[in-house]
Amino acid sequence: MTRRPYHHGDLRAALVEAASALLETEGAAALSLRRVARAAGVSHAAPYRHFRDKHALLEAVAAAGFRVLEDRLEDLEQRFTGDPRRQILEACRAYVAEAVARPERAHLMFGGILDPARRSDELHAAIEESFAALVATVRRGEGVLFRDLPTRDLVLTLWSATHGLALLAAAGQLHDLDRTTDPEAAIERVLGHVFDGLAR
Repeated sequence: MTRRPYHHGDLRAALVEAASALLETEGAAALSLRRVARAAGVSHAAPYRHFRDKHALLEAVAAAGFRVLEDRLEDLEQRFTGDPRRQILEACRAYVAEAVARPERAHLMFGGILDPARRSDELHAAIEESFAALVATVRRGEGVLFRDLPTRDLVLTLWSATHGLALLAAAGQLHDLDRTTDPEAAIERVLGHVFDGLAR
């Protein structure tokens, strides 16, 4: 068989994209550099130009996920300037939507699959920058939406509630628990309760 020619301009990005797609269909345990190379249409040796092993590739996939969240937060800041409640609510919705769309990547990012002791500089930076964007989003609500609480407490409360909703929604369990066919309505209602509890 003739190998399919490689048409991508960025081999590393193409491998991360292929790994992300395989992750959703097969899970992290079944993913391998060889299968990713095949999906990207490159030689079995090609991934080793950028990733020393499977763990390094999975870290790059997780880092891409954190960058998506950071980009969403920055976009919402521009779209809803001057409306911190809408920014935070839409950020929570985006978080849930991302987990529903890519549940395996969400699990990779937050499920303890990756060894923190081996964390790459790329993944560490992506996590830190994503969290900094979240903190900045919440800070825009301080003195306007929220009562006087430490910023980290506000962030942790909002993040915990949203992450829990994301896990339930990604697993299809919101309907079982809430008896609703409209997950968006459940998300809106629960986040409204969280906002009320933190309100000035």
